[in-house]
Amino acid sequence: MELTSIIKYPILTEKTYQQMQQNVYTFAVDKKATKIEIKKAVEFIFQVKVDSINTFNVPRKPKRVGRFNGFVAGYKKAIIKISEGSIQILPDEGIAKDTDLKEDKDKETKLKAKVKEVADIEQKVAEKIKKAEDKEKSKEK
Repeated sequence: MELTSIIKYPILTEKTYQQMQQNVYTFAVDKKATKIEIKKAVEFIFQVKVDSINTFNVPRKPKRVGRFNGFVAGYKKAIIKISEGSIQILPDEGIAKDTDLKEDKDKETKLKAKVKEVADIEQKVAEKIKKAEDKEKSKEK
C-alpha cells in the first residue's frame, strides 16, 4: 500500500480543533491500514515525529432520506499524537497571516496618500481664499 494513499482526510470538529493544541490530530485512514503503516505515512507526508497512535473502526450508521433507507459508510479513524512540531492541515493557515499583513500595509499607505492629498487640497483652497481676500482689500483701497 502506498504511503500517500493511507491517509484519506482530516477529521475537523470542535473536539479535534481543541486536541490540536496538545499536538493530537485525527484522520480518516484506509480500513486495511495498520498502526505501523499509518505512522510511516504521517511521518513521511508531514515530516513530524509520531509519538502514539490510537485507531478504531467507526461503524456505518442508518440514514433515511424521504422514503428511502440506506447507510452512511463506516470508516477507520486514527488519533495521532506527535511529539514535536505541528501539522498544517489547512493550506491557507500560514499564507493568510502574511497576506493580511500585506493588505494592512497597503491600506495604510493608501490612507496616508489620501490624507496627504486632502491636506494639499485644503492648502490650495486656503491660498485661493487668501488671494481673493487680498484682491477685495486692494479694490476697496
